[in-house]
Amino acid sequence: MMDILRAAVLILLITRGIHCSQRKDSFVFVILSQESARHTDAARALSSHLTAECKQLDVPCVVHLAWEDWPGVAAWTYFPLLERLSNAHGTNSSWVIILEEWVTVRLGKLVHLLHDYNPSQRAFIGRGLADKGESIIHHFTVVDPSHPLYYPDTRAGMVLSTVLVNRIASRWSAASTRPGSDFTIDAPYEFASFVKSDGVELTHHESVCVQEKPGCATTYNPPQMCDGVVETHSVHFAVKSCERYHGERLPIIQATWLKDATNHAIYSDVEDAALGTVSLGVPNTREGHCGKTLAIIHRAAELPSIQWLAVVDDDTLISVPRLRRLLSCYDPQDLVALGEKYGFAATTPHGYDYITGGGGMVFSKALVEQLAAPGVCKCPSDNTPDDMFLGVCLRKLSVPIIHSSAFHQNRPNDYPEELLQEGELPLSFHRYWMSDPLEEFARWLNQSSASERSSVSDSSPGSVHVEL
Repeated sequence: MMDILRAAVLILLITRGIHCSQRKDSFVFVILSQESARHTDAARALSSHLTAECKQLDVPCVVHLAWEDWPGVAAWTYFPLLERLSNAHGTNSSWVIILEEWVTVRLGKLVHLLHDYNPSQRAFIGRGLADKGESIIHHFTVVDPSHPLYYPDTRAGMVLSTVLVNRIASRWSAASTRPGSDFTIDAPYEFASFVKSDGVELTHHESVCVQEKPGCATTYNPPQMCDGVVETHSVHFAVKSCERYHGERLPIIQATWLKDATNHAIYSDVEDAALGTVSLGVPNTREGHCGKTLAIIHRAAELPSIQWLAVVDDDTLISVPRLRRLLSCYDPQDLVALGEKYGFAATTPHGYDYITGGGGMVFSKALVEQLAAPGVCKCPSDNTPDDMFLGVCLRKLSVPIIHSSAFHQNRPNDYPEELLQEGELPLSFHRYWMSDPLEEFARWLNQSSASERSSVSDSSPGSVHVEL
């Protein structure tokens, strides 16, 4: 009897092995991109390579360019993709892989990785990040150190079984199970939280990589700074301040980054020759600052020699050299709005994206002139939230926001160190609360060009590709 049982088990194992070796999964790739030629060119290159490699390896796959296939749906929040993917591929695919434009995919290794998972079960796979403590960008959610919420580092991509996509698409369609907040602040975290509410947690896999190492199925290939650098005087740095913070905050920016910004003005509610502040005749408000910001935009529109306007707070830390290099990737004659993208009701017809102001809002001179045109962008009140209202204005002008993960609305310790230490170099941080801004500037933003990470300086621009 025991021999018969052993034989049955052996036959079962052999059958399963044959089944696994013969299993042929089908893949749906979704490529997200900023709506700018630099980014869409990289996304198209990735799409072409994926299509070619799928054909070469005889892997059934479909590739979607999200901004073309589903325009205007806030695909960057992931939720609007769910029902569309479920309807199109819910019964004819095994896996959905969501990628950003700056990624390297080794398709053979990705296929091998996913053979260890059952596509008939709900699976969520990626490079896992976790908070070490409560963070403002994650709504001060209490963190259990023994069982933190892992959320995907989407720079390296994330994988969902189609079964899971179908399930959470159904839950997303039910209004009662949608996330309660209208704000999208950290889309990967908020998406992972929603998936976890269905009982599925992210599986961290070492082959989903940000830094290159043996065995990686996907690797983040950070967007490279372009070869040029814009002239210092062509960027007007507009610092928003008020008398209340002159003595507390202005000495910090004067001791750090302001000396690199040769074309700057500190816009306040009072003029102080000793500190160099300028009044635009707009009274200070405790919040919102829309009146002050729009007055800055109107003044910048009249400045003849500038190509860019960077609006920052008096408690923003910024690397001027890195911003100048980043701006060389874009044309100031185009309508460019650049910064860290947030959303308000972004997945609804009346919602919009906006640049969160603390990390810095950067506008091309061409866009500044349009925003300053009569009737285009007029604050409802001086204390209307300026960054959000500018998002409304940009939507009115049909100007997409170019998101850069180099900008940061909060302090360095509000982010996992992996996000700051690996990949794209940070460009800005915001808030001095419970921190040492001089130390943070020295650590994160004040490196010389010789000390810039080799992952940035040694790679050529736009080197997005797919490997076997």
